Amino acid sequence: MRYVLVTFMWLFVAALGHLQVWLWIRSSFPRLAHRGREARVIGVVLVLLPMLARWITSHSHSPFFAAVYAVTMTELMIVLIGALPLAFVRLMAIAIGRTARKKKTPATAPPIVEKTVEKTVEKSEEDLPAAVELEDQAVLGRRRAIERVGGALVLGATSGTLGWGAAIGRHDYVTEELVVKIVGLPKALDGYTIAQASDLHVGTFVQSDELDRALSRVKEIKADLIVLTGDLIDFDRAYLPILLASLGKLEARDGIKAILGNHDYYTGADAVTEALRGAGVDLLRNEGRLIRPRDGGGFALLGVDDLWAPRYDSEGPNLTRAASFVPPDRPRILLSHQPQTVDYWPGEVALQLSGHTHGGQVNPGFRPADLIMRYVSGRYEVGGTTLYVNRGIGVVGPPSRVGAPPEITKIVLVSA
Repeated sequence: MRYVLVTFMWLFVAALGHLQVWLWIRSSFPRLAHRGREARVIGVVLVLLPMLARWITSHSHSPFFAAVYAVTMTELMIVLIGALPLAFVRLMAIAIGRTARKKKTPATAPPIVEKTVEKTVEKSEEDLPAAVELEDQAVLGRRRAIERVGGALVLGATSGTLGWGAAIGRHDYVTEELVVKIVGLPKALDGYTIAQASDLHVGTFVQSDELDRALSRVKEIKADLIVLTGDLIDFDRAYLPILLASLGKLEARDGIKAILGNHDYYTGADAVTEALRGAGVDLLRNEGRLIRPRDGGGFALLGVDDLWAPRYDSEGPNLTRAASFVPPDRPRILLSHQPQTVDYWPGEVALQLSGHTHGGQVNPGFRPADLIMRYVSGRYEVGGTTLYVNRGIGVVGPPSRVGAPPEITKIVLVSA
């Protein structure tokens, strides 16, 4: 039932966005106003096609439908981002038109005439042919010019931004460095290095070449430990061999540790778990490992299950169970895919490494994710716990990144 509701909400929002674009087209280019039937057909196709192309791609792995999915998802994002500015442009043009008409109305006109003019003007805004004849043509032309130019600038800027994000932004890999003081960390482990990669989303858009280029940044760090904080596969287990082949090229003295994310559950948590463990990746599902116990006692690395796991009849994140695998007196570093879980156990771990958010992925001059998420990207201090949110490597929805470059994190632990 949850998926049905989410699907209908997604379709509703997509339909509203395309409706706003059509209202702009109809108002700015009145010769197209009679094409309402064709516009409805095109709108329905554009709303449904991304979901249909994704479904076909997941079953056939067709490059053609993968391209269709990429193009239609990008078009949908352009519409969704541009819908509000388009509405503003239309309202501004209408306001300017009304102001100009009021200036042309004689000050001595009787009240009854003024009301009649206003009533006629309201009808003209609905593009009723009979009312348009009563509107001053110069004012109407100015209004339409504002709408055309303003709307074209909005859609052009949005298209150009997302196009840049698809061609360049999503491949602009960045290595961020984080230095964290850990109370109780043995002096022998001062300077211990962890490389974090997250949200690989191996699938339709992220495949062998792109994944290898991204993970080459992990190799450059030459870390003591590599951690993967979830969403390793997008939604199709057929891409597991690509993931395993790339991970097989990575090496670290203390190995590779990983956790599952919500997309790994979409794919099939048991299948992903079996594949990773079979390839030598230590997957932690509410489990813990003692790292470097011979170096002054080492530190505890804990990994919890994804927050959405209960939707798939799994336990969900259980820090108590994960901590039961290690001595209670060791400093704790936690892998938890969704960053908001830090609010469940503030101060119970020294450092939490998360992903999930993609840093907002598409940030057109501001970060919309800040409106709905408390932790989006970077470092936070939460009740005695340092939280770090990695922007990830892959993409969800449109294959584009704007203002949120894909990230590999180098974490340096310092004894405090």
